[in-house]
Amino acid sequence: MPKEKLENIFYFFLFIPILNVLSSIATPFFPGSLNPGVIRGGILTLFLIWFFINRYKSKPDTNLVVGYTFYIFILCWFSEEPSTSFYIFNKFAISSLMFVVGFYFIQSPLRFLYLQRAFLISVVSIIIYFAFSNVLGVGKQSYQDDSVYFGESGVNITKSIVIFIIGIPLYLRFEPKNQYKTIALVALLVGVITVLLGMKRSAILAMSFGFFFYTLLTPYKSRLIRSVPIILLLLFLASPYYVPIIEKRFEARQERVSMTVNQLKENESEGRLLEVQYTIEQTFKSIDRVFFGFNVFLKKDYQGRKRMLHVDFSNMLGGAGIIGLLLFIGVYVNIIQRQVFYKKLLGNTQFSKEIFATTAALVAVQTFLSIGGTMQGVNQRGYILLYLGALMGLSLSLLKQKIIQNRATNQTQ
Repeated sequence: MPKEKLENIFYFFLFIPILNVLSSIATPFFPGSLNPGVIRGGILTLFLIWFFINRYKSKPDTNLVVGYTFYIFILCWFSEEPSTSFYIFNKFAISSLMFVVGFYFIQSPLRFLYLQRAFLISVVSIIIYFAFSNVLGVGKQSYQDDSVYFGESGVNITKSIVIFIIGIPLYLRFEPKNQYKTIALVALLVGVITVLLGMKRSAILAMSFGFFFYTLLTPYKSRLIRSVPIILLLLFLASPYYVPIIEKRFEARQERVSMTVNQLKENESEGRLLEVQYTIEQTFKSIDRVFFGFNVFLKKDYQGRKRMLHVDFSNMLGGAGIIGLLLFIGVYVNIIQRQVFYKKLLGNTQFSKEIFATTAALVAVQTFLSIGGTMQGVNQRGYILLYLGALMGLSLSLLKQKIIQNRATNQTQ
């Protein structure tokens, strides 16, 4: 890859995923109104304001995301508690607009490689934090089980791990340095085991279906199949260390998780299984709620008590109506359609197919993480949209290179 001069703001862009990881790790240690998470939010808000004033240009690839964000911004003004809606909107906007930022800053394969390395640093940081927590035996337990600690951030860090490791196969195609490839492969193996240890259903489903779609669409199936025995051997050799823990945690989860409807109504953590039903009942009470929702991002009153909507789909339907739900889904459908468009223009090369496979895998990950909820946070949805925007920017840069090469070829003939 040819070298290019990179401006200072690009290095800040590379720091964004690392900043998010560090803030999510550090925030539980600093309770209070001015914690690392709030500071991170302020920094990214100021950065986005600067970006849209100085760098943003309307593009077909990003217009839908910007329009969707603006639509939710308008709805916040009609909330019964505008301050709360705008507070959560700020986090929603930061994660949404990461797609635009990723698309803008990734204008070459070299820049994409640097971003991939930033993602590698991010996932390695989480894994080190996880290891540190278990060596010292500190942090939050899950499912009343003390066999594994996930630090003060809790088991939700496994969702971030899933997002970062999904892109490692593509990263290995870019990375010229063997030492980085080795680190990435170790991070992939340890990351998969960590997700399994977390026993977080949304994370495990997201990882499983993400890799399924990647395997289904990648043009390197034969290489992937050849590597399966090695991966299985490594997992088998390491199994004495993690399988007993998984069994213990599975038993602990089975004791805690309720499965009947009556129990679900009493169990806050499992109640989201009824969330969609309640949301539909509340939303279809009036025509304006059907199209525009009501009280976007606020807790909704279900069976006499206020409950925050966890599932992204019900969050959008209840808070932003059918229009908001369709825009939420439409963003990811549009990303897939645009990547199909670029893949065809690039001639369906092996490389363009690999980019599309990773895009589809990330959309699959978002689909399952949305069941657990990503709408009201900065990290998970922000990581995915930053990555998807970068992949879109990479496809466009490759198309521009192809056009330049074709013109040069025509001129010499």
